[in-house]
Amino acid sequence: MLENMFRKQLGVLLLFGLLCAAGLVLATRLGIQLYPRTSRPAVTSTIRHQGYSAIAFSQEFGDMIEAQLMGVPGADRLELRYGSNSSTFTITFNWDVDAETALRDAESALEQIESRLPSELGGVSRVRFSTGENAGYLMLGISSDSVSAEDLYRMATGSLESSLSQVPDVEMIEILSVERLNVDIELRQQDMLQYGITILDVNQALARGSGIQSVGSVREGQSALSVHVTAENRSLLDIGELVVAESGGGRVRLADVADISIGHTIPASTFVVQGSRGIQLIATPIDGGNIRSMSQEILRRVHQARASGDLPEDAEITMLLDPADYINRSIANVIQAAVLGAGLAMLVVFLALGKLRNTLLIGVSLPVTLILSFVLLYLFEVSLNLISLGGMALAVGMIVDSSIVVIENIHRFRHEEKHTDDSDHLQDLIIRAVRQVRAPIIASTLTSILVFLPITLTAPLTNAILGEQSLVVVFALSVSLLVALTLVPLIAFMVYNRRLQMVIGASGQSPSGGVIFARTRSISAHVTGRLEKAYLRCLAPIISDRRKAVTVLSAAAVACAAAAVLLLPGIPREILSPPTSDRMIVFVRPTADVDSTMIVEQKFPEMTRQIENELGSKVTNIYGEVRGRFNRLFVVLENSRDADYISDRLEAMFVSDNDWYYNVFSWDPAALPLPRTNDLQISVDGPDETEVVALLERVRDVTAETGLYPRLTTMPATNYTEELVMHPRQEVIDSFPGYSQSQLVSIMQRALSGTQSVEYQHEGSTVQVRAAYPEDVLEGRGQFENFLLPFEQSAVPIKHFFDFSTAANVAQIASEDGQQIFRLYGNLPRGSGAAERSAEELKLRSILADEIDIPAGYSLTFDNPQQELDDAIQSLFFSLLLSVALIYLLLTFQFNSFGAPLVILLSIPLGLLGSIVSLSVFDSTLSLNSLLGAILLSGVVVNNAIILLDFYLHELNRYPTRTAALLETARVRFRPILITTLTTIAGMLPIAIGMGEGANVIQPLGIAVSGGLAVSTVMTMFVVPAVLSLVRLRPKTP
Repeated sequence: MLENMFRKQLGVLLLFGLLCAAGLVLATRLGIQLYPRTSRPAVTSTIRHQGYSAIAFSQEFGDMIEAQLMGVPGADRLELRYGSNSSTFTITFNWDVDAETALRDAESALEQIESRLPSELGGVSRVRFSTGENAGYLMLGISSDSVSAEDLYRMATGSLESSLSQVPDVEMIEILSVERLNVDIELRQQDMLQYGITILDVNQALARGSGIQSVGSVREGQSALSVHVTAENRSLLDIGELVVAESGGGRVRLADVADISIGHTIPASTFVVQGSRGIQLIATPIDGGNIRSMSQEILRRVHQARASGDLPEDAEITMLLDPADYINRSIANVIQAAVLGAGLAMLVVFLALGKLRNTLLIGVSLPVTLILSFVLLYLFEVSLNLISLGGMALAVGMIVDSSIVVIENIHRFRHEEKHTDDSDHLQDLIIRAVRQVRAPIIASTLTSILVFLPITLTAPLTNAILGEQSLVVVFALSVSLLVALTLVPLIAFMVYNRRLQMVIGASGQSPSGGVIFARTRSISAHVTGRLEKAYLRCLAPIISDRRKAVTVLSAAAVACAAAAVLLLPGIPREILSPPTSDRMIVFVRPTADVDSTMIVEQKFPEMTRQIENELGSKVTNIYGEVRGRFNRLFVVLENSRDADYISDRLEAMFVSDNDWYYNVFSWDPAALPLPRTNDLQISVDGPDETEVVALLERVRDVTAETGLYPRLTTMPATNYTEELVMHPRQEVIDSFPGYSQSQLVSIMQRALSGTQSVEYQHEGSTVQVRAAYPEDVLEGRGQFENFLLPFEQSAVPIKHFFDFSTAANVAQIASEDGQQIFRLYGNLPRGSGAAERSAEELKLRSILADEIDIPAGYSLTFDNPQQELDDAIQSLFFSLLLSVALIYLLLTFQFNSFGAPLVILLSIPLGLLGSIVSLSVFDSTLSLNSLLGAILLSGVVVNNAIILLDFYLHELNRYPTRTAALLETARVRFRPILITTLTTIAGMLPIAIGMGEGANVIQPLGIAVSGGLAVSTVMTMFVVPAVLSLVRLRPKTP
């Protein structure tokens, strides 16, 4: 193959040049995201059921709802939260389920549920649909001093909203106003009694005045005509003229029985900045869209709208959340780390070889490999993100390994053979040098590739996060192998040959290359020579004495076991490190229905004052997003390095209770749909929900008193709700013509909750209209029991028809996958390891056993709070075992031996040892990224062992003893192993340091590889020769 390439040099160079040009073009077309494209759709919906307690609603409708939702295709987890007056449920689908299919199936199930619920409940409202896609969203604020907020909102929702909806990659544009038009209709009970009407009459009148009433259908020939009555063309301002009933020969209008006021109020969804409300624009990208280009185009069109007059001239546009900016900074940090790593790797090569020319020859493989890898990334639809670029940064130090071995062997052949200026001799020399190392290079590269291929067979969570990273490394290594065996030898021939033609002169000797380079070569040769001699002095007694060899192997085995037993349990575990951010989010959710006005005017200002008093200058801005039960307060930090401190302070300030649920986390503009992990999970079970909740509350209180777990949360909340139970007196009801039990129940339901909301159109806006009694009319049990209903010319209290009693019930019921759950979740201080988690759990078990008496029929169980993380870790270890099997199969073919591959595989535990030691020493975490680094490290260590073993088997026949052959192998292979190790470490060093925002996500990967490689390589250089000194292997025939 090389012979043909040498004959067609220009054609080969042209082909690589065209491929590189294609790679540069395709790189600009790759999607840019923070994380890999993953899809895990989720649907969250709410059912409002006024008058139903959590227990009553779950008992009457729970089985039907759960059966419908659990039957949705692709559903992985179903979570339901039954509460008084409303219930919420969430369907989480399997990874990579098609989002459109998931939404369609979920909506079909919701329609089935709605059709089987009583009509007075108002149906199912879909609160949120998430595709699980992690492109994030853009949020900006618009304000103006020259126009009113209402006019500004109307301008923004006009031509601007239409224009923004046409931006490429935009899925949805949402504009939140500072206020909404509100119609407040307060019914006057005395006037309604005077006219003999009830709230049901008002409810029907509002429905008639706003919508279409179906009458039926009429046959006409072969077709049928649908018949309906349209609403009067009445202005919202004239709603008081709406006819409610006929009484005494006259018409009773809405204004006759109600006080009507029309004004503006806070909308259900709004935005708050430092206590002031503003217009908020949210843009969400499509699945796989390029959010950077989307963000830039939206900003351009918003500014253009201001310039063209579609927005006021003084409109102030404030970027509140720009994931593109954060993603750009994070991606730039990783790219900078990769470039710096590449520079450090080449510096190591230069210092080790001491020859600029050889360094540049090796350096050719870096840009060519990376550029050609972009072609494969484009073909396989891999985006540029922190994880994939982390794989590229990881590969930077490995890309040059094959080229180093090739150039180092060519250099050795040229030095040993002292070739002349004969081009044919140079070509033959290069071909022989490449041929000698070709097999081990291919084998070592394939072993690294085999390490990553089984990642596709891991748990869905692991594959979703690490799949693209594995592909990037596989692509880069495959291309680097091709470049090292083809392009690098060809360029080396051209450079060496051209140099001979240009510089061979009268003296017939090549110039010195400069004083600096000569000095560098001298220092490099001196340092590597000293290291080589020191290594050989230490190795010689080990491989020449069986007892010392056994001692070294025993020490290595003890070190591996000690690391697994003593160090590994103390390393904190997590799925993925959250990105360092300059924003913290306090998620705020009320346990009961709370009006948005209360959150805007009371809750958020109170929280803002508390944060400003506690954190002061460390916080530069605070703004909030109000969305009913899903509210977020954004805290902008002065310095992202304070994120951990501020997170701890916020968690101490806002502790969940029976009224409010809080959760503090870093702002992640493209959050992956990762499962929640805790350090403690206790389940309480029993036949009576009330008793179970009381026991759960007791467990929580005792656990809180221990101080072992700073953050505790119960699911469901442990508060109770007081219920007023109505018992119908059927004989009395039957004695009042015109009233039935169902009619009386409907009247009281409407009296408590108001009429059904109907829509009116006003000046291009949709206004929700509802009538209700003033709060003081039905305040307390006494007023409710004495609520009057019209009868003939008099009135009758509701207590005449019903007997009343009170009861206490749990406020919430939680269900997961069809099973009721009563759980306590707890979290240890940040950075706690698995060993500490186990120790604290044992302490808590003992305390709870002493402090709590569990009644007969009830149980208290300690669950595994990190089951999904454990499954992900186990799947990675399964991947490693499968990789080992594939590597063994490959090596068996290469060495034509069953024993030789076993010697190589003995080095794998050394790679795991190095990762454990480095993660422990540098206080890193055991995450999916660091575990991938440990797996990769095992492949790198195997590669070093392959280089040693292959050369040893070739040299075995040339030396009288195995010891002599081993020493020669160690001498010859020491330099390339040293250089490849140092280049890999140097390439990953910037990632291990974790420079800038976003870099900490892949920092555990860098620590596991760079720190672990330093430890494991040193041990491999002694363990493998020690093993070879104890076993007899057949030498390779030339």
